[in-house]
Amino acid sequence: MTQKVQAPAEQLSQLFGGYRAEWLKEQIFDLFTEPSYFPELKTPRPCVLIGGRGTGKTTVLRGLSYEGQYALTGNTPESIPSWTYYGLYHRANVNRVSAFSGAGLDTDEWIPLFAHYVNLLFCDLIVRFVDWYRLKLNVPLDLNPEAFRRLASSLRLSTVPNTFRAFGESLADARIIFEAAINNIADKPRPELSIQGGPIDVLVQELSSIPQFQDKTFFFLIDEYENFLPYQQRVINTLIKHSGELYTFKIGVKELGLKTRTTLDETQQLHHPSDYVRIDIADRLKEDQFHQFALSVCNERMARIKLENGVSLGDIQALLPGLSEDAEAELLGVQQEVDALILKLEAKGKAAQDLKKIEPLRAYLIKYWADAQGEALEETYDNFVQNPEAWRTRYSNYKHALLYHITKGKRGIRRYYAGWDVFTRLAAGNIRYLLELVDQSLLRHSRGGGQIDEPVSAKEQTLAAQGVGKKNLSELEGLSVSGAQLTKLLLGLGRVFGQMAEDSAGHAPEINEFYLSDEPMNQDIEPVQASVSNILDSAVMHLALVRRPGTKLMSEADTRDYEYAMHPIFSAYFVFSYRRKRKMMLGSHEVMGLITKHRQTIREILRRHNREEDVLPEQLQIFEAYYNAPEE
Repeated sequence: MTQKVQAPAEQLSQLFGGYRAEWLKEQIFDLFTEPSYFPELKTPRPCVLIGGRGTGKTTVLRGLSYEGQYALTGNTPESIPSWTYYGLYHRANVNRVSAFSGAGLDTDEWIPLFAHYVNLLFCDLIVRFVDWYRLKLNVPLDLNPEAFRRLASSLRLSTVPNTFRAFGESLADARIIFEAAINNIADKPRPELSIQGGPIDVLVQELSSIPQFQDKTFFFLIDEYENFLPYQQRVINTLIKHSGELYTFKIGVKELGLKTRTTLDETQQLHHPSDYVRIDIADRLKEDQFHQFALSVCNERMARIKLENGVSLGDIQALLPGLSEDAEAELLGVQQEVDALILKLEAKGKAAQDLKKIEPLRAYLIKYWADAQGEALEETYDNFVQNPEAWRTRYSNYKHALLYHITKGKRGIRRYYAGWDVFTRLAAGNIRYLLELVDQSLLRHSRGGGQIDEPVSAKEQTLAAQGVGKKNLSELEGLSVSGAQLTKLLLGLGRVFGQMAEDSAGHAPEINEFYLSDEPMNQDIEPVQASVSNILDSAVMHLALVRRPGTKLMSEADTRDYEYAMHPIFSAYFVFSYRRKRKMMLGSHEVMGLITKHRQTIREILRRHNREEDVLPEQLQIFEAYYNAPEE
């Protein structure tokens, strides 16, 4: 009798359920896998790391921090002096940055207040590091009294410290007092302010005179840069523009989260590559690169699973087997459809037994094509027999599309989304999504009594993929002020693409992208286009949609120059292809209509493409009330 090899669900959740870097805490460094672009971030040049939620920005920036480097070098204090840089991590906190707005002050008044706050924050990061360095290496570190006097003057501190510890305490007190003053800025006298970047320059220059920090570079690692208001980004952009040999910046930001490249001098902007290196994670981790990176991440975690019988787990790919199109067709019931087809043809006097000698999916194409063309089955069959070359080409073009048609109108799984290769395509460069897919697949398998060293079934993988899509759809509403609009947009687009996939016979197969039509500008359409542009930008930033430059791209700022697709993570839930294939045109009024008049707009789009709306797939019936709700 074979002994069951099961891993506790807690182990699986600890290793694969830590989708967010914040949840992993110190374990983030134990599970750190260096991406291919990591060496570029170690150079002294400023870098802007661009990627959506879950693409690994936080993990990478934390890995660059001095805490991360310490963990990654084996927690050995003696290695610290040999580092060429020291990373100082800071996450932009919405609660803090939003306090620097409103209150009856205009932007020009807020700029020096925020610039002073940045000085306090960044100097505090440096002082905390110096204290850490001193404790880890047990060495005395201090500046001369004159240096502390200059720092106190620069930061407008009320007292002059004489040690780093006293300086750190004074700095912390000054920040807390300043934060309290900001909350009452309209009613109180303005506090004394430091000059933009001045204290940072003074502190770093003084540290560079200490032997331990000669020839070292400080990295300011700023995460979630999109949380800063546009004028606040201008303040930090100015620091980036003028950062020199002693310190530099590494910025983590969502796509479209870099709201402005302008500095405080409106005639100066940040330019790539002269002022910073742009690292777009989606571009750097395309299919093959992401496949390998994700494989390393997952296999490293798999190796940590402890099994009672000492069995070591193998490659994650072996636990998540895929399906060939023919094997999937068999699971979807294609053989029953072909058997019924043969009986109908024989009833019409056709000797159709030869259809049993070819792949069932190829034979099913006859029924599929007859339905699409409105032809009699026997006529389509005769054409199939008489024109083998033409039908070989047709089969090649429609083989994948056939899979969506076999279960049309039926309950249960309508398509399978299974296999490591498929999961990496669904994740589309997003390591958090990939870990979610793996986690939910393994948990479903384990909870169903499956052995952890045996492959997860295609059914469990598919249900896991649907569940991950549904979860991320439901989370959109809380991600931004436009979250409700994004959810409605995806529900509309998902229904359209799902219906097109199911009913592709006689049409271009695998339509799952769209672009905006070139509508003439007028007073009626201009407000709609502006609203749609804002919604699409928000959708891209929050990974509801992905975009790529269109063939007519003229400007990064023009929404109409891009081609859009729903993020592939939603394809299993709405049942359409995760492969980027063909696109359709939508007008701005249709995009807005999917949000405001979804029933009418879905039907209009489908009818424009010669389709009719069919019964909802089983997993979408939770939204039945929404799809069928009367519209005003």
